[in-house]
Amino acid sequence: MSKKSYFIFIFLIAFCHQLFSQEESQNTFSLTELLQILESHSAYTFSYADEDLKNIEVPEPPNMLSVTETIAFLQEKTGFKFTLIGEHQIIVDVPIPVEQKPEKITVEELDEVILTNVIAKGVSKIKDGSFKINFDEIGIIPGLIENDAFQTIQALPGVESVNEKVSNINIRGGTNDQNLILWDGIRLYQSGHFFGLISAINPHQNHTVSLYKNGTPATHGNSVSSVIELSSAKKLNDDFEAEVGLTFLSADAFIDTPLDKKSSIQIAARTSINGAFITPTYLQYYDRAFQNTEIANTNQNAINTEEDFRFSDVSFRWLYQLSEKDLLRLNYFSIANELSFTAEEFNQNSMETKESTLSQNSLGMGAFYKRNWTENFSTQLQLFHSNYHLNSTNRILNTNTFFEQENNLAETAFKISSKWKLNERFELNSGYEFSSTTSRDAEADEEITNEDLIENRLNVNNLFSSLRYQSSSRKTLVHLGARINYFNDFDILLAEPRLSFNQQFLKNFSVEVLGELKSQYLSQIVNFQNDFLGIENRKWQLADQLNFPITKSRQASIGVNYQKNNWLASIESYVKKVEGISSQSQGFQNQYEYAQIIGDYRIVGLDILLNKKFRNFDARLSYSLTDNDYFFDDLSVNEIPNNFEIVNSFTFATSYSYKNFKASGGLIWRTGKPFTPISANGLANNQFDYEPINSNNLKDYMRVDISVSQEFKIQKKLLAYAGLSIWNLLDRENIINSYYRQNDNNQIYLVEQKALGLTPNFVFRVKF
Repeated sequence: MSKKSYFIFIFLIAFCHQLFSQEESQNTFSLTELLQILESHSAYTFSYADEDLKNIEVPEPPNMLSVTETIAFLQEKTGFKFTLIGEHQIIVDVPIPVEQKPEKITVEELDEVILTNVIAKGVSKIKDGSFKINFDEIGIIPGLIENDAFQTIQALPGVESVNEKVSNINIRGGTNDQNLILWDGIRLYQSGHFFGLISAINPHQNHTVSLYKNGTPATHGNSVSSVIELSSAKKLNDDFEAEVGLTFLSADAFIDTPLDKKSSIQIAARTSINGAFITPTYLQYYDRAFQNTEIANTNQNAINTEEDFRFSDVSFRWLYQLSEKDLLRLNYFSIANELSFTAEEFNQNSMETKESTLSQNSLGMGAFYKRNWTENFSTQLQLFHSNYHLNSTNRILNTNTFFEQENNLAETAFKISSKWKLNERFELNSGYEFSSTTSRDAEADEEITNEDLIENRLNVNNLFSSLRYQSSSRKTLVHLGARINYFNDFDILLAEPRLSFNQQFLKNFSVEVLGELKSQYLSQIVNFQNDFLGIENRKWQLADQLNFPITKSRQASIGVNYQKNNWLASIESYVKKVEGISSQSQGFQNQYEYAQIIGDYRIVGLDILLNKKFRNFDARLSYSLTDNDYFFDDLSVNEIPNNFEIVNSFTFATSYSYKNFKASGGLIWRTGKPFTPISANGLANNQFDYEPINSNNLKDYMRVDISVSQEFKIQKKLLAYAGLSIWNLLDRENIINSYYRQNDNNQIYLVEQKALGLTPNFVFRVKF
């Protein structure tokens, strides 16, 4: 064992021993003392009459300092009412005698939580089967120093990225294009910077993230896998807040300020730092992003080369409280990745300069309006336009080849919905959505003209409705819904029922049953040979019912949850089938790389989660087991292991927090993805002689990550935050993809794509 490995092993043993040697607390607190502790560990303040809370004692909450769940606990134990006023103030009231008639205050409804702090402080499992992350309360995640939403959800069981990219999140066997990703209701078609390695949405503008793996609300469509909802804060900000930060990859700024008593605005901006200086972290990400691409390969033969890569994003959100009953929200975002590569070569005794470029950009605009007509009835209106554009120009050295490619996707959508609380137990949600999506694709060996463009458009009308029932005891919760999709261009009508059922039993247990039928009319096709300099190999494609049919999915799951005395556990089994997938969207790099066939995949899986909290310590284990296979009728093989199958996935993590200091460490281990080797002969009939498809697996993937952070005061209204993370602390070489190619001398060689090695990152932020 190396000295470094020995040190890490001793560290983890000592850390775990300290965790499990903690004793459970049987302490009680005065209510005022507990509220003061909550104030010191959160952004909330509590207002109350001292006389009302005098001599009130409460037991220590099971998951202390998780604000939403602690309030629910205190309400149950004391009978007092906790009302959120504004963004950060909570009013505490004692029960009022019946004869008094106080003025009613409208309060935002809180989610029904069944498990709290499931992977870290601020991460909860909701009764409808979804997971919710509150970034105002979030604890620290191993390997992360900022609240990257797409990295954080990968700590949940059933959520993987086979190649470590946030733009390639695989949820229960699905490809990334099968996920619906929304930011404040606007669809995102580009989720990553650095061509997929880090989140493209500024992490400091995300207030919450919700993840639906099954039992998706009927309001969401056009995805056969999961739904990932990113949301900014929904409340007006009464005070000026600003932050500036610097990491080894980027610099950013964030402002949240009131414009007047009825409106507030958020603006966030970020840019890569390589224009000013280069860090070792940036070089690690650069090498990871461009390995085995035309940029890396051309670099070996060029005389003089110069690369210029930048990424940036800007996002904007404005809230305007028109009246006590009316709220307006406007959103905008712009995301950009820009690469240019210049190289020189001798041509007929003269030096010739050639430049290749690649740009990946997204733009989104949205408007949201909500009116509360009465206490029991409200309506919402959502409009958005989202545009994704990918373009490359490739001038290949030692040839006269010029190749230009373009892929553009634009969607405009309109949604209106209503929420009607029929009584204390029933609530009806209904609405209509119209979306119009256009794709444009072009390739040319000269500059692209209108004649080269292939354009497709698809209009879809949707009706959706769901009925929510909650028993008077609050032990039973049912969401029963349906979505009706009409595809105008194909004259096709699809019905999609949805179910979410949760039943509490034996006080600390609950059982949940989820089910859904879904469809989508978008996919990303992959061509590893020549797409966009080999850096971004995926382009969006609309369904045409010929080569690309509408994809459909069916999923059912059943799970049991348990929470008591700072223990929580969850086990869930599921079966999911997705029909109508194109082989071109699955990333084959073997004998079926050029196949254009339609098939299905079926996955059967088990997700397990276990968490234990010991005062300032937290420990969690998660495990996923899956069997994921393709079925293509046009192939002689009946079942093929899915390209994204991860049979076993295991995560262990621990964290510690004391006042404003946080530390965490974790281990991730999973089996390697399927791989197709070639025979000993290598070639047969001038083609690769492959073994049976996906008959082997890459080496197991293993990674150890750590993070530490500290927040401290510089002045009375000036705070600072510093954080350090190390990704892949043991510097293990993980191979995340392998395939065969042939060089100019007809020699066969194996291409191995490596994951990030030991990669430190540092952040320093100043908060005003």
